[in-house]
Amino acid sequence: MDLVSNSAIVTGGARGIGRGVAEAFAEHGASVVLADIDEEAAEETAAEITESFEGEAVAVQCDVTDADSVEATVDATVERFGDVGILVNNAGAAELARTWEMSESEWRRTIDVCLNGPFLCTKAALGHMLEGDDHGDGRGAIVNVSSLNYLAATDGLPHYSAAKAGLSQFTKVVAAEAGRHGIRVNAVAPGSTRTPMTEGNGLLEGRMGEEFVERTPLGRIGEPEDVAKVVTFLASDQAQWVTGETICVDGGQHIRGLHSYWDTLEEMGLFEE
Repeated sequence: MDLVSNSAIVTGGARGIGRGVAEAFAEHGASVVLADIDEEAAEETAAEITESFEGEAVAVQCDVTDADSVEATVDATVERFGDVGILVNNAGAAELARTWEMSESEWRRTIDVCLNGPFLCTKAALGHMLEGDDHGDGRGAIVNVSSLNYLAATDGLPHYSAAKAGLSQFTKVVAAEAGRHGIRVNAVAPGSTRTPMTEGNGLLEGRMGEEFVERTPLGRIGEPEDVAKVVTFLASDQAQWVTGETICVDGGQHIRGLHSYWDTLEEMGLFEE
């Protein structure tokens, strides 16, 4: 399976799904920039990927909420690899809080990372992808990492759900705009996936983890490589007739929806009112 380009940017590439995507791209021979706010973690991951796979990985510190930082990341990618043909908007953030208890700063932070970040990164990447293309014969692919929460709401994640729903609609609009230039734009919507974030906040433990599995027809928690395989497909020539889609990568979890994180975590005694 050939990727549409030999150079890619993966935001939030140091860990979890982002790392899984970067590894998959490198396995297919692509050069990958791990754009992450945690430069030390990104450098460590980049070294491990370069040592283990055919493609090269480099770390670039990037704050996806800052336009200058994003522009510098795209410029650094072009300078290092000569091109930016693939962008994966993966960076995300959220903390559980019910709407009436959520601080304005937490709402803004989540929207900023999960929705404004993809806008800034997409704008910067397209600025390069579209250079010199007057005939619609360009090549490029953008994949946004949305979430099952774009479709299935749950208590305690109003900001995250709103951002991911917006991201999926943003995906459609940019797909319509960029398609005439030969650039495809899609999204994946992971369900419960084993990452440092979900393992660190208790979302896969005890009764919470059991309920995730119970609501997943394929009967297990997802792994980063499950998502990475679909992202790789969307960034490849195999998906040349696919654009504007949000694909659930959740073992069928969207069929039954999500349980209440808040109620279950409260029962588990992981926080107090």
